Amino acid sequence: METVFGEAQLLPSQVKDVGLKTVPVVWRSEEVINGHILLAGGSGTGKTHNIRKIMRSYLDSAQGGVRIHVFDVHDDIEIGGESDIIFSEASDVGLNPLEIDPDRHTGGVKKTIQNFINTINKTSRKLGDRQEAVLRAVMEDLYAANGFLADDPDTWSLNDGRQRSRPKKHPNIDDLYRWTFFKYKQLFMGGDSKSAAALDKVNREAQKIFRMMKDSPTPESLEKLDKIKNEAIDSYSEYVTTIKTGRELEDLLKYDSKTTLKSVLDRVGNLKDGGIFKNRSLNFNEYNPVWRYRLKHLGTEEKKMFVHFRLRELYRNALKRGLSDRIVEVIILDEANMFMDADPDNIISVMANEIRKFGTSLVCASQAFSHFTDDFIASAATKIVLGIDEMYWDKTCRQLQVKKEWLEWIRPRRSALISMKRNVMNPSDKTGRIKWFFTTLKQ
Repeated sequence: METVFGEAQLLPSQVKDVGLKTVPVVWRSEEVINGHILLAGGSGTGKTHNIRKIMRSYLDSAQGGVRIHVFDVHDDIEIGGESDIIFSEASDVGLNPLEIDPDRHTGGVKKTIQNFINTINKTSRKLGDRQEAVLRAVMEDLYAANGFLADDPDTWSLNDGRQRSRPKKHPNIDDLYRWTFFKYKQLFMGGDSKSAAALDKVNREAQKIFRMMKDSPTPESLEKLDKIKNEAIDSYSEYVTTIKTGRELEDLLKYDSKTTLKSVLDRVGNLKDGGIFKNRSLNFNEYNPVWRYRLKHLGTEEKKMFVHFRLRELYRNALKRGLSDRIVEVIILDEANMFMDADPDNIISVMANEIRKFGTSLVCASQAFSHFTDDFIASAATKIVLGIDEMYWDKTCRQLQVKKEWLEWIRPRRSALISMKRNVMNPSDKTGRIKWFFTTLKQ
């Protein structure tokens, strides 16, 4: 793949080495040490325009096809004809963060739970220590109830060879909410799962009868309710008489307290009611090379969680796809600073360091390089400075080892500083030693 950014005016010292005053600035995937590109520019400097240019050039020049994922937070990165989905509370499709990777080395129940908790904690409302412990206990029990045992890797796949009356399935966010609510009622009332289920049945039947009959229930309906009540009483009696280990109550107390479990229930309920976790999976057109995730209508916290969960899925899929000597997948992150932090386990940092060999490249845009960590900047082979606010100049000069007058030279939408680290060069290309190109952009 290749992208023609424009033409560079060489410095006098560069002219002496190259023998030319101007050279075309062409990005070629087979020449750069990796496909990662960072673009920095303030509002109105042309970030969106250049992202569109990169997308079109990739589609035009990719050998063997390429899939482009566009995480569009402003709803303005369109090139026409792409497959797109709007994500909001009204959307009927979304992500399932509880799906388990069956690989015994990279996946499993405990890793899925930890990734779920870590991603929630990327938001401004982090879970407390007690909430984390309770949520972990609830999720482990939910997975066990669905046939996924934390300490048995043979159970981590859907087709684990075991006979069941119903097909095995991954739990989803609705299942997690129902399970947490069930455990809350169980802890609130005491008893085991069977007795709690019996009590739940009593309440549901009572609501049904009195809703249908208003203030005049029939004798038959009251008789039915009395029968169900007696069944619940029998279940609680059975629970008491079948206590064997003396740890039955302790098994409930791992949920800490009704207050802590209720706070976890409320948090799961908020996640369920947001616009990103749905029971229907993403329905992009499989034959369309560009998948556009339209995130404008999500809140900041939802955007952050959506991107982190989806990137984990793409990372896992890339590992399954295996090694590749060409770029087959491109991930475009607009306003990437929204999703970045200094955590080395941040999925974006992990992908920047590891995803290249699996044929995936990152194209990340932000208003300044200071929004990225130094390690993340170093991991990207290509850097494009489109014009940044003066307040960021000093730090940018230190980060990129450039001079302030170079940043002053940039004219928004007309020129840019571009750097490309290359390891494969055409023998006739004498620009290999040039670190920064003073580029007049091609419109």
